[in-house]
Amino acid sequence: MKSAGLCLLAAVIACGAPASVRPTPSQEPVAASSASPSATAIATPDRTAQPTPQPEATPSIARNDLAGHIRVLRPGWRPAGRTLVVAAIDGARVTLTAVPIASGGDPVPFLEITETAGWQIRSDGGALVAAFINGSYSSSRIATVDLPSGAARWVTPEDAEIVDLSPVWSADSKAIYFSEQDAIPASYTNRGIFRVLADGSNRTQVYGPDRNGGGLVRITPGGGWLIWTRGQAGGSTDALNLASGANKTFDIAGSSGEMAWRTARPHALVMSHGCCAGTPVGQLLLWDDVTGATTSLIGPDATPLVFAGSADWDPTGTRIVAAVRDRAALERSSRTTPTLVAVFDASGAFRGLLPGAQGDVLAWIPEGILLRSGYTSTDNAVAFSLISESGETSRLVYRTTESNVSLAAIVSP
Repeated sequence: MKSAGLCLLAAVIACGAPASVRPTPSQEPVAASSASPSATAIATPDRTAQPTPQPEATPSIARNDLAGHIRVLRPGWRPAGRTLVVAAIDGARVTLTAVPIASGGDPVPFLEITETAGWQIRSDGGALVAAFINGSYSSSRIATVDLPSGAARWVTPEDAEIVDLSPVWSADSKAIYFSEQDAIPASYTNRGIFRVLADGSNRTQVYGPDRNGGGLVRITPGGGWLIWTRGQAGGSTDALNLASGANKTFDIAGSSGEMAWRTARPHALVMSHGCCAGTPVGQLLLWDDVTGATTSLIGPDATPLVFAGSADWDPTGTRIVAAVRDRAALERSSRTTPTLVAVFDASGAFRGLLPGAQGDVLAWIPEGILLRSGYTSTDNAVAFSLISESGETSRLVYRTTESNVSLAAIVSP
């Protein structure tokens, strides 16, 4: 993503400032659902929207006016098969468009949401959970939205002095995890990570408080870990074991972001020192959260390839695809050097470049490798394309001239 998400929260809470959120920061890919539970596709290091500093003002939607945050564009919409959900962000408003991966399907804008502090679509495409700014930029409250009907309900209670942030669905979609902060300026504190059933009952604290807290990213395949990122410059990669309550942090002193997770150990692909360290983007590492061991896949040394900030496991969790740039060409001109697509085996051994493939890696799904490219054509269009594992065939899935778009999810009924 590619995105500012990893650094967004730090400006507010790293120095102990009062909690404050702005309308709908950039939402990046949440959990990209695939047919196999062994791997989950993530397009960028941060997976849910995070709050950023906002001058105190009055939001456009009144306190507790849940209907004012939601506009259903296609009543009764449901995904017919594996479907991309693309988010177009315009100020405080996010428009969600469904794009069937199967060829021949038309894109369908189906929902608008306004003034949020984090949201995620359920993996089957049937519901959305969001933290809606609630009458003040120092207060937010979580609600769920049934996407076919547009019916919505509050999940967390009304409290003008609480900021509920970055909600994510549990693996079975019966519960919601979220981060909570105390918004009172004189006693600003992180309150921890909580779990609540989708109907608002059985609220429990599952972790923390821990330092300045942070934002939740997603639940891993199988539901065993909760990935979150700390409120510090550059973010972090943290994995909370939901069974034991133990939390593991990758390189807490540096900047990093988890990019993809598989069920087998080592689980995580992690980008290190990539958010705030300038060019090159950083390095791609394989991280064993149990032992803390790391294996460098694309490092900062003099190797021919430079990591370009996006990667994913294949659906079986045995191969890795990553966006890369040629080091020599990059040193000559960063503006004209294309982003290429490289494949590695699970040990990190380089297996080659995909012929003809260029763009950021969004996901490796059963249909192929999903790439994003754009902002180089005359109309500044963004294109989402699907390329085969061999690189021999590719097709355009979606093209838009919207100025701020991202892949929000891949859903499947």
